[in-house]
Amino acid sequence: MRTMQDMHQRMESARTPAEKQALMAEHMKLMQSGMEMMSRMGGKGMGGMGGMGGMGGMGATGGMGDMMGMHGAMERRMAMMEQMMQMMVDREAATPRR
Repeated sequence: MRTMQDMHQRMESARTPAEKQALMAEHMKLMQSGMEMMSRMGGKGMGGMGGMGGMGGMGATGGMGDMMGMHGAMERRMAMMEQMMQMMVDREAATPRR
């Protein structure tokens, strides 16, 4: 995520369309690796919740820790999604208009 933030700063500091265009290939690779990371995260964090039906025996298994872990995973995923959206906005702003 830090790499995405750095790229956002570099896109913001690029003054000319040529400078922004020069960053586009690296920007695209970073977006693709972010999407790959998101797809890997998808199977772990919320996929096992099964519509919250698995929470019935929460007291016996120490489920509060599990809930906190899921909450942390959701927060990380949301932060990653926000960064990806910011990168898409940066990319759109760098694209020359017709």
